Amino acid sequence: MKKLLVLSILTYLSFTINSEAANQNSNENILENQKVLKIGVLLPLSGKFENIGQSFLKAIQLALYDIKNENIKIYPKDSKANPLDTYIAAKEFKDLGIEIVIGPIFFENLERLGEINNITFISLTNKIDEIPKNTIAFGINISSQINTLKEYFNRMEISETLLLSPKNLFVNQTRIIEESDLKFKEVFFYNTSPKIITSEIEKLTKYRERKKDLERRISILEKSDLYKDKNELKKLEQKHTLGNVNFDSVLVVDFSERLKSVLTSFMFADVSNKEVNFFTINQWFDETFFNENALQNLHFPGIDFKNLKKFNKKFFNTYNEKPNEVSILAYDALGLIYYCWYSNNFKFEPVQLYKKDGFMGLHGEFVIEKNISKQKLKIYKISGKKFIKVFK
Repeated sequence: MKKLLVLSILTYLSFTINSEAANQNSNENILENQKVLKIGVLLPLSGKFENIGQSFLKAIQLALYDIKNENIKIYPKDSKANPLDTYIAAKEFKDLGIEIVIGPIFFENLERLGEINNITFISLTNKIDEIPKNTIAFGINISSQINTLKEYFNRMEISETLLLSPKNLFVNQTRIIEESDLKFKEVFFYNTSPKIITSEIEKLTKYRERKKDLERRISILEKSDLYKDKNELKKLEQKHTLGNVNFDSVLVVDFSERLKSVLTSFMFADVSNKEVNFFTINQWFDETFFNENALQNLHFPGIDFKNLKKFNKKFFNTYNEKPNEVSILAYDALGLIYYCWYSNNFKFEPVQLYKKDGFMGLHGEFVIEKNISKQKLKIYKISGKKFIKVFK
């Protein structure tokens, strides 16, 4: 990626903008000539997903506070997390003369947004299929994650990889992974029942065959009086299986308790996370993983964890509550819009969102191409009770 345009509120907006504001003050009438930047905010502010919507709105308000420009006005509207109310609210934005909107959050609510002319929507969805032409998918999408994993696999010379995904879940994500440049030794779809998962992983890893190989070898060595055979016997008696598996890495497309069940099943099948590299997709730094032995050394792509912690701390200090894990993207969306407007003589034009040099947000580097935010993510691994950055 070429030299990045600096978007980050922590770096650019809190330093560069304030510095240039001082220069503006010396220019007699500049503030009077500024145009007002109207930004629509379309979030679920009531109903089942109210807490998520309110967290996103607070993140946007926090970014607004950090920018400290009274010429930016936000206009929140309730999407109620359904396509019809989303569409009705979007039409109201048009009547207000709003050309740029942050939201909606959920992919399902994009259904009719393509019918709204002259408005660009920065949606926080991470789904990238069939995005309306006037909408940008700003979430941490699977394509960006796979591109980062591919770079890491190439560096680590990982080549014999199993792809595992739960049956009938995450179909689109799994399809995108299968169709990517990543090469997989085998693709396996497992049952979501924890009890069945264990038996399926045993078959996949040939656990019973390796266990029988161990038993046969021990039986032979027990009949020998040779010193070397007795030494080998002592070592084998500490093992559960004999022989190696025929893969060097596993990528599991899953989350939370199911992911824990899958990785625990590999441990029960005597597949060590010290000998095989285990990967998953973006987990938003789930600290409940720290207490699971099977999840040690688990690798996953993610945003800038250092900046995320700073954002979470600032959010908590401001509102006395923890933000939704994805709220940092709403904060960056406001910063992105402001940067484009500010750097274009206080005029927002959608084409600016597609600058080839890309941007730097709190969540990391990204460039918007074909209605999709393509993020340059990092790779982290779980080690003890920490997330350790191992790549980029």
